[in-house]
Amino acid sequence: MKKMFLAIAVLASTLAFANPAVDEKIEKNFKQSFPNAEKVTWYEGDSFYEVLFTNNQVSCRMWYDHAGNVTMTERYYKEDGLSPFLLARLNKKFEGKKVFGVTEVATESGVTYNIILEDATRWYQVTADSAGGLRLTKKLLKA
Repeated sequence: MKKMFLAIAVLASTLAFANPAVDEKIEKNFKQSFPNAEKVTWYEGDSFYEVLFTNNQVSCRMWYDHAGNVTMTERYYKEDGLSPFLLARLNKKFEGKKVFGVTEVATESGVTYNIILEDATRWYQVTADSAGGLRLTKKLLKA
């Protein structure tokens, strides 16, 4: 019984932060920038708004400060969303590996790509930048 009450309390506290009353200017700006956004869910933190949405079949996450400035974005996609330049560099350096997924992170500092590659026995985590720099950050055995 205690577990059930705890689960209900956790769910209620989670729902309290989902879809808060978002600042009108921020929401208007978002809708103008992404008129075809689907599955839009807003969250509010102490100093930011976070919005999760799908845009052109790509899962996205974006953070605004309370002044309405975009501070960071993330996009999650497969190989077909990666630039041909980076894909060619990956295929040359990691020949025989397939792209499993990409997380693109954009901030004022620039864009970084966290790319997961795979082969029959291993997972490879590669960090890339828009200039084509590639760095293997992890290599794991598949279970």
